[in-house]
Parts: sequence; structure tokens; C-alpha cells
Amino acid sequence: MSRFQDLLLAQVKIIAGGTEEVRLPLKEWEAIFNEAQNVLIRDVERIAPEITTSARRVIKRGRLRRDREVKHTRKSHLKKLGSGFRQLEEAVILAEASNRNTFDAFSVWLKENDENDEISASSINAPGTLGGPAVRVLTFLGLHARGCTLASEILLLCHNGFIKGAHSRARSLYELTTTLGFLSLADSPPYVLTERYSLSALVEARRDLQGDREGDPFDRTPGLEETIRNAWGDRFFKPYGWAIPGIGDGSSKQVTFRDIEEELGSSELRHAYLTMNHSVHAGAASIIAQFDNRAPFRYRTGSSVDYYDASWVMGVTALLLEGLQIPLSMEISPLVGADSELEMAPIANLCDSAKEFFDDYIRSNQALDGS
Repeated sequence: MSRFQDLLLAQVKIIAGGTEEVRLPLKEWEAIFNEAQNVLIRDVERIAPEITTSARRVIKRGRLRRDREVKHTRKSHLKKLGSGFRQLEEAVILAEASNRNTFDAFSVWLKENDENDEISASSINAPGTLGGPAVRVLTFLGLHARGCTLASEILLLCHNGFIKGAHSRARSLYELTTTLGFLSLADSPPYVLTERYSLSALVEARRDLQGDREGDPFDRTPGLEETIRNAWGDRFFKPYGWAIPGIGDGSSKQVTFRDIEEELGSSELRHAYLTMNHSVHAGAASIIAQFDNRAPFRYRTGSSVDYYDASWVMGVTALLLEGLQIPLSMEISPLVGADSELEMAPIANLCDSAKEFFDDYIRSNQALDGS
């Protein structure tokens, strides 16, 4: 009998009255065993202090090992791929500055047009909601800012050797860049599609409640749900229902993210999106990829050096970051008088240079492998 079974049996005897002769119904015995297991886990430090002592030793050694792994990985990645990392980080810094400058110009623009109700009028005349150019600017700035954050997360994860985590964040960046590109291409004044996207946040918040209507976000804006249903119909409340007017002739009953991709014409990156999906979902491919052939029967659990995969995901990130900058610089900046279209040039050059660096590394290693 194992140590755990010995201790569990002892707890069962205590809870059952100290004897094995007690005759109880099966359900009561199940409840006793469950309680005994909970007590054993909760009070293990008192019941089996040697287990806690061993765990503390493992934690101490594990912290040192993890620190060594991350430091080694970061140093190795920077030594081999540092030039590309620095270029992409500089592009993110400039993109962040562009976002702040455009928002400052937007604030001035609002003050100068404070008597012009058309710049923020809701298309459905719903109180407390934004529409028109104002919602266009705020939505694009928000998407762009989120993209800068995602690019920073990808850099940090790749630096430290958590490449599959970088893949998952790059997938989010792909979805965000695709959404921004779709809004940029498919919407026009008075920017109803962007307004629909903005209001879909309430639908997402409700969906997150998983059927629990307590705390429903629509409760804070009485009458808004009815107004939306009357104006846009029930289809708006379905997944990606906000995008329906921008897909085909606008008569779709249901829209998927793939529809948005196809409308935007970004199918050439579809393979990258599917590759990144493997790092998000619990598919067998993502599990097998963690197996380390250098140590039989061992799966990688932490940081690891992977120049090839890091180069791949960083190249994709550079391409997406450049695409994220286009709507902000070419549409929003002129709209609010930011006059910052040329600010995109150094960002684009840095992204192009970073992508070329990472692509060159991949090509050279493919040549060495003969693949």
C-alpha cells in the first residue's frame, strides 16, 4: 500500500469513528472518502510534513533552474537574432508614439468641433452611444494600441524562449489586424459598420456571462437592446453579427472570421493563421511538438532555444505590425489633422528590415537542412 493510501485510510478511520467495523451505506462511505482526501490535501503539512519539506526543496531548485534556462535562452536568442529583435522593438516604440500623437490630435479635433453633433452622432439615435467619425477614430486607435501591446508580448515571449506562447499571441495579432483592415476597407461615412463593431462589445460581454443574465451589460443602458434589434435585427447578436453589412451583399444569416478574411483578401496568410492555431488549441500536434528528442521520454516544460521557430513567428509579427499601422497613418491621422502620414515610413522600414532578417535566417537554415 502506498504512503498516500496509508494516510487516506487513517483519515477515513478518524472521520468514520475510528473503526473499520462501522457499517454505513455506500453513499455515506463515498462522502467520507471525499472528505478524508480533502483533509489530507489541505492539511498535508501537519499530517505528512516530509512532503512539504520535499516540495520546498524542489521549488528552490526549480527556481534556480528556471532562471538559468531563461537567462541562457534570452542570451542565445539575442546573440543569434538580436538585430531583428531590436528592429522590431524600435518599430513598436515608434508605433506607440504614433498612437499617442494621433490621440492628442483627436482631442484637439473634438474641441474644435464640439458644436458639430454629426461627428459623434449614433446612426440608430441611441442615447449614450457614439457613432460617426468619433467612433471610427476611437475604435481604430484602440485596435492599434492593442496591436502594439500584442507585439510587445510576442517580443518578450520570444526573447525568453516561450515560442508557442508567442504563436498564440501572434494569432491574436493576426485576428486584430484582419479586423482593423476589414473595417478600413468595408466601412465608409457615416461609419455604421464601425459603430456596430463598437456596440458588439456589449454582446461579447453578455456571452461571457454564459447565460447568467445577472449583471447583463445591456441593463446599464435601458432600451438600447430593443433599439439595436429594431435597427439591425436579431442577426447582430450572433457571433460576428456586427460584420454582416460588410460581407457580400449584406444578406448573410451568419458570418465567420473566415468570411472577414476572404472579404479583406488576406488568404495568403491563412496558412500562418492555421499554424498559429496549433499553439492555441489542445490538439495532438501541439503536444507532440513539445517532445524533446535529446532526452527520451521527456517533454519540454519551460523556456527553450529555438532560432528557427522564433524567426518564423517574429517575421509574421513584423508583417502584421506594419499592416496595423496603415489605417492609422493613412486614414485616421488625416481625419483628425494629425499630419503624421510620414511617421509610418520609419515604422514600415523597420518592419520590412526585421522581416527580411528573420526570413533570411529561415532560408539559410532551410538550405543547410536541404529542405
